[in-house]
Parts: sequence; structure tokens; C-alpha cells
Amino acid sequence: MTLADRRGGGAGAALRRRLTDIGPEGLGGRAGWAGVVEILQLISSALVFFVLARLMTQADVGVMGAVLGVAVPVASLSSLGSHVLLIKRVAQGGSVTDAWQRATSVGVIGPSLGAAVAIALRPVILPSVDGWVYALLMLSQVSLFWLTELAVYLGNGTRRLKDAAQIRFLVVSCRLLALAIFALLGDGQLLGWAIASFASFGIGAALALGYVWRVFGAPPSLRRWSRTEVHEGLPFSVNSVSESLVDVSDKPLLVRYDHAADAGIYTVGARIIQFGYLPIRVLLRASDADLFEAGRNGTASALAVTRSLLKPGIAVGALVGAGFMVLAPVVPLVAGPEYVDAVSTVRLLAVLPLIRAVQYLMGNCLSASDHQWWRVGATLVGAGLNFGLNVRLLPTGTWRTAVFTTIVSEIALTALLTAIVLGWVWREGAPGRHTTGA
Repeated sequence: MTLADRRGGGAGAALRRRLTDIGPEGLGGRAGWAGVVEILQLISSALVFFVLARLMTQADVGVMGAVLGVAVPVASLSSLGSHVLLIKRVAQGGSVTDAWQRATSVGVIGPSLGAAVAIALRPVILPSVDGWVYALLMLSQVSLFWLTELAVYLGNGTRRLKDAAQIRFLVVSCRLLALAIFALLGDGQLLGWAIASFASFGIGAALALGYVWRVFGAPPSLRRWSRTEVHEGLPFSVNSVSESLVDVSDKPLLVRYDHAADAGIYTVGARIIQFGYLPIRVLLRASDADLFEAGRNGTASALAVTRSLLKPGIAVGALVGAGFMVLAPVVPLVAGPEYVDAVSTVRLLAVLPLIRAVQYLMGNCLSASDHQWWRVGATLVGAGLNFGLNVRLLPTGTWRTAVFTTIVSEIALTALLTAIVLGWVWREGAPGRHTTGA
């Protein structure tokens, strides 16, 4: 009998059944619907990007990318981990309506304030961007987008991934309809797309909220904001921002040290590798509720679930990496002959999906067992190591140097997270020590 069974009684057996069941209620069935969620998002994002790239000037595409580069960390920080807390509360037996109303209160007020601050700081951040374009895109990508994401995450927390997929389909449909209208009736100007984008996200958010209200019986709320929400959610926001620093710090530094061509090669390679994280995200989405349910019994219980996910996670990461190794020569055929060196970049970075599979699972194990600040600390160490190596080595380095610093920092972060998880298992299991909080 596992520690999860001893502490959780029949809950441990129920969790094992769900993790091995390939039916619609088991991990296999949920992974299938989670795949639909991720594929819909991937296809819609790719279509929007490539169509807009054909319709608009390179300068406008660059402005759009710059605003998105500001919006992502703003959304990560201002959302205060509302999506994780939503999954955690529902998965651990809390009221769906209560969890949803607390999440929407934070998910509306926090990102709205974050977007307002970002808009106010536009003259400092991106002074050359038109004010209306900046404001509309910021509100779309921060406030409205986050509401639709919360609706999808509610499906994860309740293990109703089919509902999550249907919500994603509604949102994606609005997005693609706006793209079609802009392509057929628009003049190719960025302001026109900013208006269409804002309208599509607004309608998508309304449909997502209406779906949750009708199907889950949970209306949204703006009155459940509290200091508790901020205190509990802040570490998740800080962790999201620090994870993004691990991903992006080397690219601007390559440009800063006059390696623009190397930055282009590395950016293309790293961007392609990011597509390999999709099957890993599918596995995580499908198992979030199980992991947080186990986590309320301590780190050992969460680790028992994590161990059952490591085998498929490692297998997926290895298969994706092998696929990149084989398909890497296609890169210059798609991106252009000037990116022939990106073939080597992709092959060297092909180990990342395997590393990230273990890293994400160990990090989620800490989050599920209420040790999120330890995860934040580890991620900050990883970000600091990556930044320090880049500052030390990139001035005289190349894209190969950036690959080296990335792999070293990712391995170090994964090892640190694993050591922290094992440390908490030992601490909670030691005689007279059964602490479950960080």
C-alpha cells in the first residue's frame, strides 16, 4: 500500500484507477480532449500569425509582436495564479461556484489593473506605438484573454476536458471569424486588426462566461477579491515571470552583444522546439486535477501521482526529441536557406522536451503540495544561472553558446526541483515531522 493510500484511504485507489483508465473519465480520455484544447489553440495562433504577416507590413507585425511581448509578463503577474488556485480548489473538493467566483474576481480585477498600468506606461515602454493600437491589443491580450483561459482551466479542474475543448472552440471560432472579416473587408492597417481582435476577444469572453454559467451553474463575480487571494496567488505569478526569463534572456543579450545573425538562428531553433512542448502540456492539463487532489495529503502523495506520470512524460519527451533530430533538415526549406545553421540548433536543443517533461512534473508536484514558494525559489535560481552564464559567455560567443547556457540551466533547474521534492518527502515522513505547508 502506498503512502497516498494510507493517508487518503480510498482516494489513493480512486486516483490510480483514473490514472490508468483510458476511458472518457480516465487520464487517457482526458488527455485526448486536452490534446484538442491545445491543438485548437496552436492552429488558431498559427493561422492568425501567418495571415496577418501576409496582410500587414513587417513593421506592423513587429509592433504587434512587441506589444505581445509586454502583454505576456503583465498577464502572468497580474493574474495572481488565479488559474492554478481554481484547479486546486475544485480538484480538492471545493465548491465549483465558490472557486469560479473567486477566480473571476481576481481574473478580472488583476489583469484589468495590470493592463491599465501597462497602458499608462506606454510612453516609457513603447512610445512609438499608436496609443489606440497599444491599448486595444493590451486589453485583448491581458484582460479579455485571461477570462477565456479561466473558463478552459475550470474544465481541467473538474476533469471535464470535453467542456474545456468546447469553450476553446467557441473562443477560437470568434478569433478566426474576426481574422476572416479583417482579411476580406479590412485595409491591412494594424489599427483595424486591433479593433477586430478586441471585438473577438470580448465576444469570446462573453461566450465562455455564459457557457460556464449555463453548463456548470456558476455565475461570475467581481466581489470575491481578498488579501487571501493575493497572498496565495502571488507565488504562482512570480514563478510564471521567472520561467519566462529563463526562456527569453539569451535572445536580447545576443543582440546586445552584436550577434544579431546568431540571435536569428537561435530564435528560429528555439521557437521550433517550443512546438514540442505541446504533448507535454496535454499530459499536464489532463492530470492537473489528480495531482492537486493528491497534494492535499502531502508531498509524498503528490509524488506518487507524479511518478505515474513520469514514464509517459519521459517517453513523450524522448519521442519528440527524436522527431526533431530527424526532421531538423526541413528547417531551411521552410524558413529560408539563410537558416541552415538552425538545423544544428534544433538538433542540439532537441533534448529540451525530455528535460522539461521532468522539470514541469516536479515543479507541479511542489505546487500541488503547497510548496509553491520553493518552486519559485528554484526557478529564480535557474533564471539567475542562465542570465549569469549568458552575461559571462555571450560577449565572445555564438548561438552555440546560447544553446549551451540554456541546456545547462534547464538541467540544473530540473535537478534542483527534484532535490526539493525529495527533501520535502523526507521531511514530512521523518518521525515527529508532518509539516505540509511551505
